[in-house]
Formats: sequence, C-alpha cells, structure tokens
Amino acid sequence: MGERGHRQGGNDMRSIVSSSLPVGFDSLERFVPQWAKDTTQERLEVRCSLEMDEIREFYDAMTARAEEALAYLEQFPVDSMPDSGRRLLALVLALAQAHVAVEIHKAARAPNTPWPNSIRIKRGLPLLG
Repeated sequence: MGERGHRQGGNDMRSIVSSSLPVGFDSLERFVPQWAKDTTQERLEVRCSLEMDEIREFYDAMTARAEEALAYLEQFPVDSMPDSGRRLLALVLALAQAHVAVEIHKAARAPNTPWPNSIRIKRGLPLLG
C-alpha cells in the first residue's frame, strides 16, 4: 500500500493515523488507530485506559517486530521520515508504555494510584513527544 493522508506541513499525525504502515508490517496495522498517537501523554492515556489483555496483545506483537521496525526506521532521517514510517515509529514509542504495564506495574496503571489523575506531560521530544 502506498502513502495516503499526507500531512499539510507540521508534525500533526492525527490526519495520517488511518493510513498504512510500511510494507511488511501489515500484521501491526490493527494497532495503529489505538496506539499510534502524537504524544507521550496520549500514549500514556491509551495504556491507562486499556485492560491488561489488550496491552499484552500489543506488547507481544510489537516485541516480536521491534528489532525489525527499528532497522527499518534507521534508514530515514527523523525529520524526513515517510508518513508510514512515522506511524511505525509511534507504535515503537507506544511499546515503551506497554512495557511499563507488562514488565513493571503488572497492571495498566501504577498500583495504588488514582486514575484519571492530574499529571500531564506538557512537552516531550520534538517528534512524537
């Protein structure tokens, strides 16, 4: 599948989330709408809103493809990555959130913490931060 939903400038990924991933990553396509978010805050909110079986499904699928995904992404400068690569990068970054739930908390949220809470990540890295 080719690139669809090209950005009209800026780093707004919301307009491209429904498009495809790079060739060869079709098995991850089902995770794009839920996990390929623009910011760390949005990825955190996804993690905290899901059941552990949903997080584990994403975690297992992404862990199996993470090295391959990183190898693909390394061929592009971050500031000129194709849209499909940006979506794949967003999934890789979401894997970090899933990792926290699966490997650290053993739950979608930190134990004994309220949700939703008032913690907000205001600024992250320039790309998908």
